Amino acid sequence: MTSNQQVASSSLAERVMNERKFKRLSKIALPYALNNDRTKRHVSLILVRNKVISIGTNQLKSHPKAKKIGYRYDEVHSELDALLRCKERQNLELVNFRFNRFGDSRLSRPCSLCCPWCKLIFDKIYYTTPTGFERLAY
Repeated sequence: MTSNQQVASSSLAERVMNERKFKRLSKIALPYALNNDRTKRHVSLILVRNKVISIGTNQLKSHPKAKKIGYRYDEVHSELDALLRCKERQNLELVNFRFNRFGDSRLSRPCSLCCPWCKLIFDKIYYTTPTGFERLAY
């Protein structure tokens, strides 16, 4: 096996494992999204060693940190809500979900205000797309 084949097979194995993990996490996030009365149903999960340690949703309530970041109307985004509920601060992984009212996944890439601070805190960031999921490159 050449080195290119080894890289391709290892990335395929990693992708399969991540798809399984993503399906498992999606089952956790979907009820939170469907219970959210917002039109954009975002849910953020924070993981440490593949274990969910915090869950956050986008909310109408305001928070001083939301104002400091510059969110519109000082509303709390799901990433910030999950982080505020999280006690850990090392080896964190963020998984963002967004669902429509039928439970179909939608684009949930962190916004331009969330990306800078998320990149500083999280080792890996994943988000849903209409066709699956992506890892944020940084």
